Amino acid sequence: MNNNTTICVDLAKEVFQVAVFNKAGKAKLNKEVSAKKMCLIIAQYPDAAIFMEACGSAHYWARRFTSSGHKVGLIPSHIAAKYRVSNKSDKNDVLSIYEASKNQQLHCVQIRTLEQQDIATLHKFREGYKKERNQLANRLRGFGHYPVLLGLVPA
Repeated sequence: MNNNTTICVDLAKEVFQVAVFNKAGKAKLNKEVSAKKMCLIIAQYPDAAIFMEACGSAHYWARRFTSSGHKVGLIPSHIAAKYRVSNKSDKNDVLSIYEASKNQQLHCVQIRTLEQQDIATLHKFREGYKKERNQLANRLRGFGHYPVLLGLVPA
């Protein structure tokens, strides 16, 4: 694969910030687009390397772009944040993603399959329920009537 073009995407709900860089690192494009327009832009660069901040929706887009033959890298958000040189905005975020992508020692996040994301979601639900259970037990204990409520001692 001849990666002459690097595309960096800052994902959002409705509008995405897309930046296209040539081999010399000069920005050819940096603008807000819809998801449909983003796909059209990326289709224009079949040999591009695509970089995004790792998040839940980034895995979906990474799977989609990988199936189209692109090389995709998901950069951990705390790493990309280190490369931000100005205030947090979509334009600055996409530039920081590009700067982070140039680091040769960067370890990208592995792209998760849909099944892996489903399992991770179940684990997060379970951890949340365990936390709620412990909070409720601590709240009951704080009232001082904990043994009575559990029926361990007569009221």
